[in-house]
Amino acid sequence: MNTAFLLMAQFNKAVIPIKDICDEYFGLSEATAKNYAAAGKLPIPAFRAGKSNKSTWMVNVTDLAEYLDQLRDQAKKDHIHSPKAA
Repeated sequence: MNTAFLLMAQFNKAVIPIKDICDEYFGLSEATAKNYAAAGKLPIPAFRAGKSNKSTWMVNVTDLAEYLDQLRDQAKKDHIHSPKAA
């Protein structure tokens, strides 16, 4: 199944507010995620949904999907190369 498609179905939009994903997908509080976004430290690009410093921080669903797919691919590689439990 396509990760971007599933995220679009979950959020019903192509861009997602950071506040809606920061804890579940990044393990960050909303305040920390916003600070990371402002500093360019999130693992995916983030942008403001307006010209004001008070505008909502957003991410593109495709960028989030690619990030999640990369995490999954790495987990699969790690699993294949890890010692099997007895």
